[in-house]
Amino acid sequence: MATACSGSPAASKAPRPRKATGSAVAPTAQPASRSGRERLDEEARDLLGGTDPLASDEDFVLSGSLAIPGQDLDETVEPGTALRVEVACAGEGTVTFTAVSGTARKAERVDCTQPMTNRFRFTTAGPGLAIQADSPEAERVGTAYVVRRVT
Repeated sequence: MATACSGSPAASKAPRPRKATGSAVAPTAQPASRSGRERLDEEARDLLGGTDPLASDEDFVLSGSLAIPGQDLDETVEPGTALRVEVACAGEGTVTFTAVSGTARKAERVDCTQPMTNRFRFTTAGPGLAIQADSPEAERVGTAYVVRRVT
């Protein structure tokens, strides 16, 4: 059996293992890239018509996109405040959005494959408001929500 040194012509013809590159197809279990999650969050925000409040929107309380699992807090909301919560997600899977205030809790499960928003009313039972999101498919979904006072 002949062996070749690394500098010999026979060595350069020997098959070499190939390293995977970023352009190769990734396994489905691999998490989405940061830019992929940002894109999904943007798609979810677009379903809500954006989440940035207008200067004239006096009813605006809170909005954004959530990491999964994650939550946003607004400690300025007073007990007994009637709210309209609008949620959306994009991607492959489901997200459960939950509004929590004191002893009040309302959860809404959203199918991210359906391009629509879900709305629900919520009345705070304590000071402050938490909007939470959770999903078994955390790496494949983007989220968005907006909360406004009901007047």
